Amino acid sequence: MESKPSTQLDNLFQAFANGKRRGMLYILAFRPATINQLANDFGLSLPAMHKHIKILQKAQLIHRRKAGRTNFVALNRKSMRLAQDWTAEFRTEWGNDKETLENYIASMQK
Repeated sequence: MESKPSTQLDNLFQAFANGKRRGMLYILAFRPATINQLANDFGLSLPAMHKHIKILQKAQLIHRRKAGRTNFVALNRKSMRLAQDWTAEFRTEWGNDKETLENYIASMQK
């Protein structure tokens, strides 16, 4: 049963699926950057960089602002929180995975 909007989670995990985009998010976690700076950091052409930016925007993982001819991007921490909250649902307080499986098998055998 899904408790979070599946489209938004799908977009988040699509964005996370690429190592370069994860690297961009890591950089943006510490400071905003221009699109040119990110393209240079990752050895990408501007058209390739814009494709990555579009996916990050669709996932609402970044804020983008244009000042003159320069495009700035920054991390949108709120969307990162949605991913954290979703993965936190899988943590258990009842022991490790093996113990949980053993407890389930024992309950089914009763």
